[in-house]
Amino acid sequence: MAISIGCQAAQLLFPGETGHVGHVMQSHYHGMVMSFAFSSLLIGVVVLYFKRQLSLHEEQLQLQREQQMRNEQLLAIGTAAAQLTHDVATPVQTIKLLLEEAEESSSPPPWLSDLLIEFSRVENQLSEWREIANDVRAKKLHAFSLTFLHDQLKSILLNARPETQVTWEISPSTEYTITADRTVLPALSSILINACDASPEGSAAPIQVSSSVTEQHWLLRVSNPTSIDEDTLNLLGRQIVPSAEGHGVGAIVSNATIERFNGRVQWTLTGNILTTEIRLPVNAPCTY
Repeated sequence: MAISIGCQAAQLLFPGETGHVGHVMQSHYHGMVMSFAFSSLLIGVVVLYFKRQLSLHEEQLQLQREQQMRNEQLLAIGTAAAQLTHDVATPVQTIKLLLEEAEESSSPPPWLSDLLIEFSRVENQLSEWREIANDVRAKKLHAFSLTFLHDQLKSILLNARPETQVTWEISPSTEYTITADRTVLPALSSILINACDASPEGSAAPIQVSSSVTEQHWLLRVSNPTSIDEDTLNLLGRQIVPSAEGHGVGAIVSNATIERFNGRVQWTLTGNILTTEIRLPVNAPCTY
């Protein structure tokens, strides 16, 4: 198009015929060149517009395909988790009866009390899972304060990964809350636990967790040393990635859960440090 317009415009430089008829023909020719240039530009703009629209449409279709694939994976994971919980409930009840009989015996073993404590944690986990399932089924939301979430995350990490050194940086701010259901805490704790597990063996660098409120969003940033590559990083939260410690589903489940509450999870790699940024919208400060 540019070459055509240039060639047409170049012909205007040649001298035309003299006289009245020559001036009329020259003006007519100038109008034809201007019309050609305008028509060419208009056609070019329209073609580029439709090309852009087609590209956006293809991108939307690709995102829908990825979203559908992720939803199918999450559905399969949720079905397997529900079946596993149902299957575990029966042996748990049997073990509870056996432990109660051992406790009521005349000479219970000394290790029985520790075993009962650990078993009570298993029962509590099953009970919490049922409450989470009921909340999801009923679409019941709660207002969680950031102080509550901070305390719960610290407690979960202390129990799940007591050997990992974690540095907490919580900026003092007016109390805010986030609106979500009970799945938000397992999603957040899963990201923190994955950060602990992703640190290379023998690494002395601690896991750094910072929390702040900015632009009406709660920003939770987790930094940890890692050996992940760029290809795997691009798939985090979007597809199930290979994991030596587990099945690699923690990131995709956590990402989908946080997106349900209008949040966003972003992973960035700087050198050998992986930074996970979680943004969730916050409500007005608590007044109670």
